[in-house]
Amino acid sequence: MTGRASTNALGLKRLGKERGFALVTVIWGLGLITLLIVSYMSTARLRLQTAFNLAGTAQADLIADGALSEAVLMLLAEQEARTAPAGQPLHDGAPSFCMLGGAAVAISVEDEGGKVDLNAAPQKLLQTMLVGFGVDMREADMVANAIVAFRSAPTSDVNAKNFDYDEAERPFGLKRAPFQSIMELDQTPRVSLSLFRLVSPFVTVHSRTPGVDSRTAPPALFAALADYSQEDIRAFTETPFPNNIDRSDPRYPSDFNQIGNNDAVLVHIEVILRTGQTSVREAVISFREASGAAFAIKELRRGQGRSLVRLRASLHGDYSDSLPDCG
Repeated sequence: MTGRASTNALGLKRLGKERGFALVTVIWGLGLITLLIVSYMSTARLRLQTAFNLAGTAQADLIADGALSEAVLMLLAEQEARTAPAGQPLHDGAPSFCMLGGAAVAISVEDEGGKVDLNAAPQKLLQTMLVGFGVDMREADMVANAIVAFRSAPTSDVNAKNFDYDEAERPFGLKRAPFQSIMELDQTPRVSLSLFRLVSPFVTVHSRTPGVDSRTAPPALFAALADYSQEDIRAFTETPFPNNIDRSDPRYPSDFNQIGNNDAVLVHIEVILRTGQTSVREAVISFREASGAAFAIKELRRGQGRSLVRLRASLHGDYSDSLPDCG
């Protein structure tokens, strides 16, 4: 009896171990399956969110294209209605806000004649602009000379200057030809990325004039040329509108002032959806083309947001005034 009882006890013990192992295996398997399900759901959620964001971005881009078309039509109407240069509306970049396709939109138009032309501006104007934006006088002089050298055909005078051009850091040498886009400014000797970002909103290659129209110059550029304080210039750079600038301020150098011809403008479009996706587009539009076309888009690029905070607040009701429809 004792031997049989001992055998039964061992059998029960072995059976208990097997059942315990089976239970652990089942729990482990259920845990693995749960982990796989959670991982799949997380991946699916991420993919769904990514698809949602891409769809929203595409929608914002399409609305930006529509707003750009509206702006071009408005500008064409202005061109047709103009009877004299004095009657042309001034475009200084002040934004207008509206609704299009359920999105909040900001539209700004900047006369390129109110900017410093990289191809036509004399060295003195380039230097004054740079100093106004806080660049050291000696460095500003070297950068201004480098810009002139970059755009100019080789001469003995240009070749005599040392621009400390680092071929290892830049893919190309001096162009020795006019700038085709402000984006070429980052290839110019001594123009760092931070300096490029600082001045690029205030330069152009489309005015073709040696001066800057004080009536339409961006507020920060006007302040920089008129020798405003660095604090004021930074404030105008960060928040250009609204402002209290006196466009007839006598501090603005008369030798830099030149009335623009309104032949080219930059249209700046910002769009934000209620779901948060944004799009910022910029287009340089030229009128009275030699080909006879009513207009031509010279450049089309993405821009930096300026009014997205204002637009976002409008969508969420932080402003009592409702935005009108665009167009």
